[in-house]
Amino acid sequence: MVSIKQINRQTILDFLSWGRSGSEGIKCRLQVLRNFFWMGNLQGWFFIEQDIIRNEDFPKQKRGNPNPLTDTITEQIENNLHILPEPIARMWIISFFTAMRPGELAFLKKDCLVQEGENWKVVFERKKTKDWHEVPITRTIAKVIQQQVSYIQQLWTDEWDYLFCHYQGLSKSDPTQPNIIPVRKIIPKKHNTLKLAICCLIKALNIRDDNGRLARFSPNLIRHTRLTQLFEQGHDLAVVSAWAGHKYLATTSIYYTHVSCELIEKEAGHIQKSLFNADGQYLSYENLPSSLRLNPRAHELDLSGDHINTPIYGYCGLPLEQQCDKFRACYTCRCFVAVVEKLPLYIKTRDELRAKHSRAMSQGQDVLVEQFAVQEAQLDKIIASLEKDYEQRKYKDSQN
Repeated sequence: MVSIKQINRQTILDFLSWGRSGSEGIKCRLQVLRNFFWMGNLQGWFFIEQDIIRNEDFPKQKRGNPNPLTDTITEQIENNLHILPEPIARMWIISFFTAMRPGELAFLKKDCLVQEGENWKVVFERKKTKDWHEVPITRTIAKVIQQQVSYIQQLWTDEWDYLFCHYQGLSKSDPTQPNIIPVRKIIPKKHNTLKLAICCLIKALNIRDDNGRLARFSPNLIRHTRLTQLFEQGHDLAVVSAWAGHKYLATTSIYYTHVSCELIEKEAGHIQKSLFNADGQYLSYENLPSSLRLNPRAHELDLSGDHINTPIYGYCGLPLEQQCDKFRACYTCRCFVAVVEKLPLYIKTRDELRAKHSRAMSQGQDVLVEQFAVQEAQLDKIIASLEKDYEQRKYKDSQN
């Protein structure tokens, strides 16, 4: 039998090597041992070196695929934000637009808002990556931040440096939160103000997911939902990655756009005709993916748009077994193929993009300006190629 005086670093390493408990079991036992050693040293029962159990000994937590909020849940929450107290509603608006982590929102300073000419941005410190990050915002979001600054100033003037605070008296059944009291305290992780308020709203309004179950909410889902939404709206993966402040594109692709990549596989097709890719180059049927010959409609694209999205008409030349990283940015992808029959729709879409481009420039939305400009340029090339092909067909038909 081993006495406690004989326990050393090698004993811990032997335990980790033996590890038949699984990662969760090892993690639990290591934490219990660390707490026991700490308490024993504190009480003078025994003495154990403080680094006998180290942070790197704990099994690494495996991150699963993102599980963003569905459009149904997001829309219901946003349509009822007016029910919540204004400061809490602002938490959702700012964190959702910027895709902040909950901790970043909690430590967001009052001076985070920066104006550069006609443009606005939010600048904040990130504890996780130990750096500063900035996100461009609209005038509307800038106004929301200004309103929150004014609210905090009225409460505590310069005695509180942060944009948000914690609240006591949060109700679990009344989303209007009539009894809340603001306190000068950083929003805690365990009893997160935004989580309690949104969960109360979901329960009170009986907000359900697409499967009919009561919706679940965690502030951690906001970041996943927003970045996935940006990708689905047609923003290039590099733009979404920069928005998130990721060091590597792979981080964005793996953890924030997986759902969209699955959707592209459902929007794919078989085309028994001459096609042109986004560069206006002819793509023969023989060079198309074999999956085109297996399912006549597997690669067909007919995706509608909204105020940000661009409608997509044509086909995807990417084999179904390959992963797509440009969903909703099809016109700028070399795998996109266009058909003459869709020429009027391409012209209409190009004209709509020009109008959106003009509006985005007038509103100082630099990210959208860049996106619309790239899509316009690609559509101009596609239209020019198809018009040339159309005229050649007309000439051949007249000769026959």
